[in-house]
Amino acid sequence: MAIQRYRSCYRSRKITSSKRCTLWLSFILFVLVLLLIISYFQTSIYQSFQELDDSIIYKKPWYLLHKQKVLVPVSINRLYDYRVVCDGQSEILNQTELVNRLSTVCKINLNGSLNINLNPPNDFQLRSSLTSKYINLWRASNSCSIFENETLAIIISYRDREKNLKMLLYNLIPFLERQRIRNYKIFIIEQQASGSFNKGRLYNVAFNHLMRTSKPTCVIFHDVDLIPENGQNLYSCLSLTHHPLHMSANIHFDINGSYTTIYSFLVGGVLAMRPETFIRLNGYSNRYFNWGGEDDDMGLRFLSKDICVQRPTTGYYYAAFHSIQTRNPNRFKLLFDATLRQDSDGLNNIDQLASVKHQYEYPLVTWITVEWIEQDYSSVVPKKQT
Repeated sequence: MAIQRYRSCYRSRKITSSKRCTLWLSFILFVLVLLLIISYFQTSIYQSFQELDDSIIYKKPWYLLHKQKVLVPVSINRLYDYRVVCDGQSEILNQTELVNRLSTVCKINLNGSLNINLNPPNDFQLRSSLTSKYINLWRASNSCSIFENETLAIIISYRDREKNLKMLLYNLIPFLERQRIRNYKIFIIEQQASGSFNKGRLYNVAFNHLMRTSKPTCVIFHDVDLIPENGQNLYSCLSLTHHPLHMSANIHFDINGSYTTIYSFLVGGVLAMRPETFIRLNGYSNRYFNWGGEDDDMGLRFLSKDICVQRPTTGYYYAAFHSIQTRNPNRFKLLFDATLRQDSDGLNNIDQLASVKHQYEYPLVTWITVEWIEQDYSSVVPKKQT
């Protein structure tokens, strides 16, 4: 009997031990499979960035993880329908009150819809003293006192787009003169460095340069191909608080076509803000070469700093034709960690990447050429923000 009991007990212990081993092996296998799945999804996100079709991207919503003011797109291809504009009544900036003040105080009657001229005359040469005749032709007899305490800088990033630039300025300068803006200057920021175009770098180096010299109180970053079509779209920061103003929300590519908003997250094109807001954002990212990404990066910067944009009711623009630009193949990878590097990529490291080479004064514009200092980010250490 004792032997039988021993054998029975031994068998029972053996079965229990076997079950425990099986459970442990199952648990370890489950953990390994789970880790493999997590690893797969992490890598697949990055691998999918280069496979995204822009025609699909613009039609999908997106989501953000918001933790300790760090925003990371859960799915970067669902970025473009996110709402970056202010909520409620703050979404739209109605400048009717300021337009009425201009009419009462300065006797200015600003028309709404404008007819733009797409064919500047041959003698409209921007880097020539002969254009001084256009100053006499367009300049208002007197400026408006409402704008006397504002200094406006319009910064236009540029390279090899002379036709677009002439078309813009032939319409923009008389547009500004009709608004009787007293202290404004147009700065053409030309990239002289070879290689891919970098709009963010140009805007950053221009801003730092102007803050050391002319110290504007209002800055408008302006694409070279967008022409304003509403005379009541005021080029001013008088109506702004800390909210940037996305002035070019409504554009059309056909002069007789209908207007469209490309996607709701867009803040590029023509963007106005006070200098202190731009400094708080640390400017634009310096990492986006070729076309695409830098404006969406700026949108993410707004969100991470709890800043929303407003859009004027009068923001209508014509987008002039230009040749197709090379797309930035890395733009989605850069957007994925945009806000993680916001405080180290922008105004505070632009002086190590680019510098002003020359500045030329012409009757209509100030022309600034920019060259690159450093293109390898591994050797660039950002300055500490004060």
